[in-house]
Amino acid sequence: MKKLKLYNSLTNTLEDFIPIDAGNVRLYSCGPTVYASPHIGNARPLVVFDILYRVLGRLYDNCVTYARNITDVDDKINARAKLENISIGELTTAVTAEFHKNLKLLNVLPVTHEPRATDHINEMLSLIDALMVNGFAYESEGHVLFRVKKMAQYGMLSKRSVDDMIAGSRVEVAVYKEDPMDFVLWKPSKDGDPAWDSKYGPGRPGWHIECSAMSHKYLGKQFDIHTGGQDLMFPHHENELAQNFGAFGCIMANYWIHNGMLLVDNQKMSKSLGNIISLDDILKKYDGEAIRYVLLSTHYQKTLNWTNQSVTHALQALDRLYGALANTCAPNTCHDASVQTDFSVLDALCANLNTPLALKYLHDLADKIYKSSDADEIDRLGCLLRQEAGILGLLQKNPDAWFRNNSAELDENKIQQLINEREKAKKEKNFSLADEIRAKLLENNVKIEDTRDGAVWKLLRNH
Repeated sequence: MKKLKLYNSLTNTLEDFIPIDAGNVRLYSCGPTVYASPHIGNARPLVVFDILYRVLGRLYDNCVTYARNITDVDDKINARAKLENISIGELTTAVTAEFHKNLKLLNVLPVTHEPRATDHINEMLSLIDALMVNGFAYESEGHVLFRVKKMAQYGMLSKRSVDDMIAGSRVEVAVYKEDPMDFVLWKPSKDGDPAWDSKYGPGRPGWHIECSAMSHKYLGKQFDIHTGGQDLMFPHHENELAQNFGAFGCIMANYWIHNGMLLVDNQKMSKSLGNIISLDDILKKYDGEAIRYVLLSTHYQKTLNWTNQSVTHALQALDRLYGALANTCAPNTCHDASVQTDFSVLDALCANLNTPLALKYLHDLADKIYKSSDADEIDRLGCLLRQEAGILGLLQKNPDAWFRNNSAELDENKIQQLINEREKAKKEKNFSLADEIRAKLLENNVKIEDTRDGAVWKLLRNH
């Protein structure tokens, strides 16, 4: 078996991945808070950790349990529902549906479990009870809070002392807290906001307790990998670790994997700059596979700078890869490639999910296809290219479908009509008319290629 190496944020080292149970590798990712349309930055961890899920599936015969939550109770949700004058249920249902639609367009695989926070209030209260019993939580004015300074391990993920955290973070100073760093596990609900009955009074959970309770239910007290963006390392993931130690006396996950930030034109996305790119909007403009390619083109730990040029380059790269597949076997007829190689996409991904190296390998295969004149070799290489790209979630479409998925002034019926007219003109030796039709099609980004089986066409991308 190939060795998977991952950079563990907990130890700040590159480590061999050794699962707790090779028969059930367990993975958790922090999912969306469904109050508004996700932006392009939210898509990065979804795609990156989809790659991790695929790699683990290959290495461990698909014996992987992957949980990714939906946060559907939150202050932002309450505020947005009031602003739009709709119910909280209407808002969270609509945003969750949009989220699922976007996942499909990005070719992100379905997870094993997708728990919603509102379905797991009892599990959260049970976890709070355990923290109370162990002395890591206390009640105050309708709140239940976590005693940070009682937790000796606090700061082990972010590598900062509690004093440094207080100095460098905005913490809520409230009269009901024993210490400013203490964080909320349960809080009273404001009038009109969702509330659940509990022995601590009617209220709702704090954000951090949600992931701890849901991961515990589906993955156990201790599991293999916890993932998320670098922005979640503190305080969210730090607090999850603390809650797990306080309740169960053990570390929550053995490996913590964090992806880097996504910038837009070298600037952080913000409302004030007006540069927030809606994922839904960008997927209406570009093929989801191109967006996926951009997100994989930079190593997951590095900052990714999103520009219009990066999408253009992704489209051109995919055009080139699909072009290499154009004269090879179709996706549903592709056989196991018998071409022997010293390297593979899986090798690249086992080296800490090195997706840029994996993409380079795909282009190296495409080079071999373009240079070969042996039909059998081209077919074998094409199957290998498609199979290798599959672990990245790429190149699974028919090349014709890929090239036709673009804007053109002519619809397919009109294009075919012009091609038929051109074929007729050629048979009648009216070559000037045939050339005029070819030129007209080319003006509309339609390229004609004459083959032994007749004329075929594809759309050229107007970058």
